[in-house]
Amino acid sequence: MNTFDDLLAAYDRQVQLPWLDDVPPAGRVWLLWFDKSMQRKFTGRIGEFEHTTMKAGRGWYHVDLAPWFGRWIAKHEFFEALVDHPQEIRGLLADAERALIGELRCALGRCTSNDVLALDGCGSLFGIVRVSTLIGKIADAIPGRMMVAFPGKQTAGVYRLLDARDGWNYHAIPIPPDHAL
Repeated sequence: MNTFDDLLAAYDRQVQLPWLDDVPPAGRVWLLWFDKSMQRKFTGRIGEFEHTTMKAGRGWYHVDLAPWFGRWIAKHEFFEALVDHPQEIRGLLADAERALIGELRCALGRCTSNDVLALDGCGSLFGIVRVSTLIGKIADAIPGRMMVAFPGKQTAGVYRLLDARDGWNYHAIPIPPDHAL
């Protein structure tokens, strides 16, 4: 298992590399994977990733997804009815996915080709929006790089959020690298 310092060192190596402009969308996504037990430590020390990014001469934007669904559902026109009938929330998940994709595309629109958009709190989306779907629907809008903090497992390009569900294969840059390839 990697420590926080191992993750930061691997990220530092990645952010220092030259960025090519003609990289396909999947190559602009960095999946920083770590054991789910490290989520609180990662979130609490995310400022160290910002510092590392800025030291490398790159811009930094951070989006914490952890409170996103709570804020979204609280603003929903049927919120009061949903409180009494929470089983109905499942019918709104497609709307939630579209709203989150829209918000992330707006955040990416504020970024330049020299910026990292860091997504944290992906575990809070479990059961609401698949991270694989989310990345697939916004990757084409990444002007610089997008670092996704991913609490789970990664082996040979197959990712499993929170060590659950079947894995999904994505051609992102894993941080730390997978040496099992």
